[in-house]
Amino acid sequence: MTNLRNVRSACSRVSRRWLSPTLFALIALCFFLPFATVSCDSARTSFTGVQLVTHTVPKGGRVDEAPDCAADLSTCVEHEASFTAAVALLSAIVGLLLGLFAVSKGPGWFASVTFGALVTLALEPFDLFGPDVTLHAGMELALLLSAWAVALHGRRAWRRRHGARCPEDGAAVSAALEPAATLAGSRNEPQGGTT
Repeated sequence: MTNLRNVRSACSRVSRRWLSPTLFALIALCFFLPFATVSCDSARTSFTGVQLVTHTVPKGGRVDEAPDCAADLSTCVEHEASFTAAVALLSAIVGLLLGLFAVSKGPGWFASVTFGALVTLALEPFDLFGPDVTLHAGMELALLLSAWAVALHGRRAWRRRHGARCPEDGAAVSAALEPAATLAGSRNEPQGGTT
């Protein structure tokens, strides 16, 4: 029974250890999926997150919306959103690296920056007279995963700050104290002979 608990505890620790880097890796992979479609008048372009970050959004047609944009739609999209997308991707990659090296303080900040940048990207086009923007799976999944990462690291920070113990921490303490308790118990037993 105790061995089964130890195995479960070890599996739980391993799965928790790799949850954060997995979330950050999935967020970064979402940038390879279709991110959004932007259309304005007769111009229209669809792109992935990587295309947005690398300034290689496909041409979509000329837009004459001076002073906001008077060029190809792809140029306007890159000008408006590439920096924010780069911040989101870079912070996800740094969060992944911190998680891989088991740094406990820091990934939460990068999860927050990633989430904030993605929310900014998602809300940026909501202008009454701006272009029509349709978000796709890459952006939606990245938002969902980054929200999960923020919640995960927020919970971990709360537990660190308020000294809450994980169940296996209590088991580890009692396992460490078990030999001392056994030793103390043997001292209290009579040493053979009659009393």
